[in-house]
This record gives sequence, structure tokens and C-alpha cells, in this order.
Amino acid sequence: MSLTLTYTIKPEEHGTSILNFLKKQEISKKAIVATKHRGGDLQVNGEHQTVRYVLQTNDELKIIFPPEERSAGLAPYELPLDIIFEDDYLLVVNKPAGIPTIPSIRHPYETLANALVHYYNQQKIESTIHFVNRLDRDTSGLLVVAKYRHIHHLMTKDVKQIKRKYYTLVKGHLTTSGTVEAPIGRLQEGNVKRGVREDGDHAVTHYRVIERQGENTLIECELETGRTHQIRVHMDYLGHPLIGDTLYDDQALILEDGHLLHSYYVSFIHPITKETYEFQTDLPKRFSI
Repeated sequence: MSLTLTYTIKPEEHGTSILNFLKKQEISKKAIVATKHRGGDLQVNGEHQTVRYVLQTNDELKIIFPPEERSAGLAPYELPLDIIFEDDYLLVVNKPAGIPTIPSIRHPYETLANALVHYYNQQKIESTIHFVNRLDRDTSGLLVVAKYRHIHHLMTKDVKQIKRKYYTLVKGHLTTSGTVEAPIGRLQEGNVKRGVREDGDHAVTHYRVIERQGENTLIECELETGRTHQIRVHMDYLGHPLIGDTLYDDQALILEDGHLLHSYYVSFIHPITKETYEFQTDLPKRFSI
């Protein structure tokens, strides 16, 4: 099945062309053209119409998006999926540590994206994978996945409405909560490692101390921005690197599942229902070291 959206025309929308109506629904011109030429359809009261059709009050307009093509390199791979939420438009998945989000040369198959392709095939979802947010391989927790390109567009046009909170265990004693506002960029071209640098991208992390655990501190982090390795870089910048983070701490404790960072909370405004959705998971057992 492909994405289908249905609208009932209100009195104040009477006399509007389909093209102008769809633009107001934030459906891109590219998507409208694709609907015409790639197997989709525009229907009013069950009959095919062109974008020039003038809508009347109480008309039922249906836009049927064409099936989305997947990259040939994104092969299905069966892995257990912890699906927290699913509807016709979105998935919220709880990713375990140690599983990459997307394929790479080192990890071409055993990724969350490949597992979702397998799931999509089972559910006959004619689409590709659209991650609204991503997590590092060793970071566990909640990922939001849009089932269709248009839904991804609606979700990401205002990323600030997506709230994300993390648990992490850091080295040493953080005594007060606070905010880190420090730009992040690559330390070397072609190197995965990031750092705070003046010419980097704007990055803001709020952190709250929860409790001390021996020589370490359990904290909650909330992101205003979504830079690669943001929490890892900002905590290292404060002198409190994440436990198990061997990339940013040469003396890090080596853990089987990598650094201790868990995306435990996400909230967002649903792109179709316009309701606020909130999801939360518990602190993983691996944090007990």
C-alpha cells in the first residue's frame, strides 16, 4: 500500500483549485507531479481529476501518492524489532545498543534500516525508510520513522517541535545542572570524531543531574539541536566524558555494548492528527555497572 490522504472540502475552501489546495496542505509541487506521472492519482468524489479542477464544498479530495522506490542496496534483513508505536504514517522503535541505524561499508546488512525493510515487506508497505532522527550504533533508545517521504517532510520542516531526552552516565561528579552552548565540527576531514570548534555548527545541550553512582554521575540531557555526537562531544568538553566512550576518552572503560547513552523520551506533533504524542522507556539494565 502507498500513502493516501483524504480531505473533505470546507465552505471557506470552496472555489479553490486542487493545485492551490494541495499547496496549502504543504504538499510539494514535486510530489504533485510525481503523483501524475508515477502511478499515483488525484480523485474527487471517486473520479479522477486534474490539478486545475475547482473544488466545491463537501467534495472529498483524495491524493494517492505513487509507490516509493527503495535503493537497491538496502536489502531486507530479519532482526527483532521493539516497536513502541505504529499507525498508518509513523513508527516509533526502541533501538538496542550495538545496532547501527543505517548501513555502511563496515555494516552493510545488520542495521535497523535493513530490519525495517524486512518488516515493510511483511506488512506490504510500499515505501522506503525515512528516519526522523538517528542514533549512533552504541546509543540505544527511541527512533521515529516516517513511513512515507511526504510524512517525513512534514515531520522535519520544524525539527524544534520534536523533543528528545537522553539518559547518560558520565565520568566524575557533576554537581549542578546546566547548559552547554558550544559549536561542533569535525576535528579532521574524513574523520568521524567531532569536537568543539569556533567554525562548527551551532549546538545546544541542556543537562540535569539525576544522581551520583559511585565515581560517576547519571544525568538527563535534552537537545535543542541535533549535531552528530552532540552529547558525547559536549560532555567531553565539560571534562565528563560518557562511560564507555572510547572515541572521546582514551581511558574509557571498555563495555560490551559501548558507551552508556540512551534516548529514553521523544515527543512530537503528529503531522496528520496534529495531536502531541509522547513516548518514554526505562533506563536500560546495562547502565548498572
